[in-house]
Amino acid sequence: MRQEGWHTGNPRRKYLSVVYNGIDIWNNLSPYIESFSYEDSVDESDTISISLSDRDLKWSRTWLPEKGDKISPSIILENWNYEGEKMTVICGAFLVDDYSFSCPPFSCTINGVSAPVDTSFKESENTKTWENATVRLIANEIATKYGLDLIFEVSEDIAVSKTEQDKQPDSEFLKNLCEKYGLGIKVYSNRLVIWELKQYFEKSPVLTIVPDMVSKWTYNSTIQGTYTGAKVSYANPNNEKTVEILVGTEERLYKTNQKADSEADARRIGESILRNANRKERTMKLTIPPKMSLYATCNVKLSGFGNLDGKYFVEKVSYSLSGKSYDMQVSLSCISRDSENSEEESKNETAQTNDNTVNENYTVVKGDSLWSIAKHFYGSGSKCQDLYQINRDLIEAEAVKRGKKDSGNGYFIYPGMTLIIP
Repeated sequence: MRQEGWHTGNPRRKYLSVVYNGIDIWNNLSPYIESFSYEDSVDESDTISISLSDRDLKWSRTWLPEKGDKISPSIILENWNYEGEKMTVICGAFLVDDYSFSCPPFSCTINGVSAPVDTSFKESENTKTWENATVRLIANEIATKYGLDLIFEVSEDIAVSKTEQDKQPDSEFLKNLCEKYGLGIKVYSNRLVIWELKQYFEKSPVLTIVPDMVSKWTYNSTIQGTYTGAKVSYANPNNEKTVEILVGTEERLYKTNQKADSEADARRIGESILRNANRKERTMKLTIPPKMSLYATCNVKLSGFGNLDGKYFVEKVSYSLSGKSYDMQVSLSCISRDSENSEEESKNETAQTNDNTVNENYTVVKGDSLWSIAKHFYGSGSKCQDLYQINRDLIEAEAVKRGKKDSGNGYFIYPGMTLIIP
């Protein structure tokens, strides 16, 4: 099912697999497709958009989509890092949210959103009161209602003495409840996933990004909508008097009308408010070649960007395929600058650096690829781009010397070359 028009001009290939209402339609779809985009987001539902030529008027007539149709696309890469490699980005399951037609030329755009098959999850308003419950219990009840599997990645369940759903769709009510306690929520491939932002922020970076890996980037720093402290109130169980506590400092204060169940509950709510709001304080957007290791909710490290270096949280990953181009846009929020890392993090970084300061040299032999070399030294072929960045000048010079336009980002390496293995 390869679509020749989507070849990149070198041994690398990219194409789609598209299942529509349970039927593989790629053979019918491929002659008409003009572009495809997929957004993997932390705070919003994942989305897809497919732009098609409708020169035969099939999409506006016999192939007319319907809202609620189910689309399951995947992006497939062949020979991306080495000959014979095949990688698949499974985008998930989407419902047709809207579609449009335009002329001239005749064209069609189909947009999809990740959601349960039962659209009442986002549309039907419900009223209910929960007492002596937990976040997990409430989430599980709603997930079961729509036939979703609940994935609850939270360090400890959160008690909820009383909460009311007042004429709200289940999706809106559950999202507000999760945000109150610093939890993320997402529907993906018939699963309802709830995770703890604090716990995710503490995870190790999956990738170090350096300027040479980036074709375009923008950075923004703002204090608008960010806070140094939050005030939250709760009722003292001994005398029912309202007690207000301060989390953080008063320079830029956020005062919430949310009522906590206890002092501990109030502190958790205050910390969650600050964590969510301050994600927009320092943000960055990058355009880079596709990296399978990147996804919304993972962490990366930026290095070589000067004072912008640090640990960042991936807020959104956008894939865009059109003709020969395939780009990935990554939206990041700064968790900590390098200069702001805790003493313990600094010690860990120092220990790790001391353990890895000795470089090795390796002479390429026939049959080698950067992927196989990375797998040999690091146990993972995905580190091949790190090797390429370290040895880029040598690799590119050797490719040009042998009549190539370039090395294809390290695809072409030659016997006799001596690579640095950090």
